[in-house]
Amino acid sequence: MTGNSPAADEATRIRMVLKDQPHGLSIKEISAAVGMSRNSVAKYLDILAATGQLELRQVGNAKLYTLSQRVPVSSIIDFAKELIIVLDKSLRIVEVSDSLCTFAGATKREILHTRISAAPTALLTPSEEEHLSSLLNGGSAWKKEIRIHRDSTERYLDGRFIPTMLQNGERGITVILEDTTERRLAERATQERDRLLHTIFQIPTIPRYFIDRNHKVVFWDRALEILTGFKSEDMVGTAGHWKAFHDTEQPCLSDLLINGDIDRIRSVYNGIRTSQPSVDGGYECTHFFPHARPAGKWLHVTATLIRDPSGRVTGAMETIEDVTDKKQQDFVVVE
Repeated sequence: MTGNSPAADEATRIRMVLKDQPHGLSIKEISAAVGMSRNSVAKYLDILAATGQLELRQVGNAKLYTLSQRVPVSSIIDFAKELIIVLDKSLRIVEVSDSLCTFAGATKREILHTRISAAPTALLTPSEEEHLSSLLNGGSAWKKEIRIHRDSTERYLDGRFIPTMLQNGERGITVILEDTTERRLAERATQERDRLLHTIFQIPTIPRYFIDRNHKVVFWDRALEILTGFKSEDMVGTAGHWKAFHDTEQPCLSDLLINGDIDRIRSVYNGIRTSQPSVDGGYECTHFFPHARPAGKWLHVTATLIRDPSGRVTGAMETIEDVTDKKQQDFVVVE
């Protein structure tokens, strides 16, 4: 072909001869078919086999060559759900899947030929990248969990780094990444819930409920079921805790505390409501709730924040004490 090197032309001729020989040909047969010496043919066959274009099998004393049935990596990675990167011996990116481009929010042009530590979404630090060279020298595959900070969020990836022989016969590395962010966040949420419930159970048993930082009920105790008439199974997993105290949806004291809306706490819980910080940084108030079952109740409410060991707010607990009898006694007029 015009513009092709002689070597490329000879390699093409060999592949064309083998195309119609599914059972394979020996060096002698290929040499006769293409009109080249056996030594020259042998050299081309070695290169084509090393780059994965031909397959070799031994039949008795004869070596038979056939066209490779393997699909080149570049032809399949674009259809893979996994995030895939192929590095050359210089640790530069030579292949990348469409799924990786989508994850990184970059085009192939922006990613190709960069180092994995300098790509638009860096997966390794330069010092971590140095360890990859061992895979080019016969080292075994290794795994690594990768954590990425992007747009104020964390993403988690399970990475497998696998020594690979590239199509040009050179050593390289294939990186297969699995996005495990949702699983990790779910595991963390479970751990936080278990910690918070453990904290709650250390507190004396009085009517109380616990909401997470997303204002969803994760605990509604039996004493509160008796006080309000609302069952735990109807409350847990919802943001409907307000129904036990109000006729229309509005934030409870615990909701305002999670939001850090201290000004609203002071404005909403005013007048006949007494609102003050408790010793542990929470707030408490006493108020008549006309829609609390069965016919309205005076309730003393205390809301406190719950934090994890690092000090991060993970939710809030609200305790409710029925003080109706006491309030009614205060209103008794003595003649």
